[in-house]
Amino acid sequence: MRAPQYSQDPQSIFKSEFIYNPFPILDSLRKNSPISSIGNSGFHLISSFELIQEVLDREADFSANLKGVLYRSHDGNPDCFDLSETGALDVIATADGANHARHKKVLANAFTTKSVMQYETYIRKIADKEIQKIKVNGGSCIATIEKIPAMVISKLIGLPDTEYDDFMRWIMIGGSILAGEISSEGLHYLAVETEKMSGYLLEKFDLLQNPNFKDQSLLSVLRDAFENGVLSQEEAIGIAIILFGAGGESTSALMGSSIYHLATKSEIQNELRKNNELIVPFIEEVIRMFPPFRFHYRHVNSDCFLGGYPLVSGEKLLLSWDSANRDENQFDNPNEFSLKREKPKNHMGFGRGAHFCIGATLARLEVKIFIETLLESFDQFKLKNEPCYLNSIFVRRFTSLEIE
Repeated sequence: MRAPQYSQDPQSIFKSEFIYNPFPILDSLRKNSPISSIGNSGFHLISSFELIQEVLDREADFSANLKGVLYRSHDGNPDCFDLSETGALDVIATADGANHARHKKVLANAFTTKSVMQYETYIRKIADKEIQKIKVNGGSCIATIEKIPAMVISKLIGLPDTEYDDFMRWIMIGGSILAGEISSEGLHYLAVETEKMSGYLLEKFDLLQNPNFKDQSLLSVLRDAFENGVLSQEEAIGIAIILFGAGGESTSALMGSSIYHLATKSEIQNELRKNNELIVPFIEEVIRMFPPFRFHYRHVNSDCFLGGYPLVSGEKLLLSWDSANRDENQFDNPNEFSLKREKPKNHMGFGRGAHFCIGATLARLEVKIFIETLLESFDQFKLKNEPCYLNSIFVRRFTSLEIE
């Protein structure tokens, strides 16, 4: 017997009600059918912490390779957009086994706590400058929360901040193919911009052949790995592109959710003003309850079973971080925002296991400094009007967010 349908209306996963507040539906699924089919798309939504952990542990059965994505087809129903013939290279987040370990090993030193803390002064400097622009922009936060992560990841990779406009565009298109809305025009635009980004990074990459241009940037690390035969050139550029997009958009999304929660919960805002040590558990609760990326994909490698239901080779899974992070079997009062959790980092907001987000330490530092600076720069603030979310089933990011 196949897994039950997640909803009598398979199109509901694309509707604004689900994008703005998926939690009531996910709560019901987790309790009644933690593995459920999404229409006839070949995708299954996995909603319990336990089953998601099992999928992550069974790497032989479930691949991180991105073979297809869920999208709204021309008739409005969920379908699979096949990516298996695109020739795209699987790196870092979408690589498996030995390849994933090899990629991560190359990057490991760049993302240690010691390495990340070297950027603290730089982050504080740009946070001070950019947060002041919220006042200039009438309380609008979007430009600020997009620019700070873009500048930080550009600095880390080793790119000049004078070309910020291009960087900003490239960073924010990264998640577009995962949003659930795919058109031929959109795909063409994405292909053109990805080619531009690849060409730009390749120019910088080739420049590093000159010993006079060697530095401690991530691009230099990738160049060294290529020269030493650890990475192919395509892998090195692909890794830079992934980090560029994922590192910028996810941190921007987390900053937005942090502002929203502070602006709508004055008592928590007051607690953080009185004791800034609470900023760290605050960030973890925001990540747990409102993860920047709502889910990640897995590809079924061969016929197998999960949660008592059969899965067929080639089918796809959506591992719902949104749902796992509110699993009542894992968290006390999971739908309650608490600054006093015993294990505040015991969530899946940054993934888990081998594919745990390599940039998590950097993201946490950026958001911590951002919140500290925001609270220092503004007196008590609240929402100026209701914010709007990006129309995406994948990333939880605001397109408008204003405070006063």
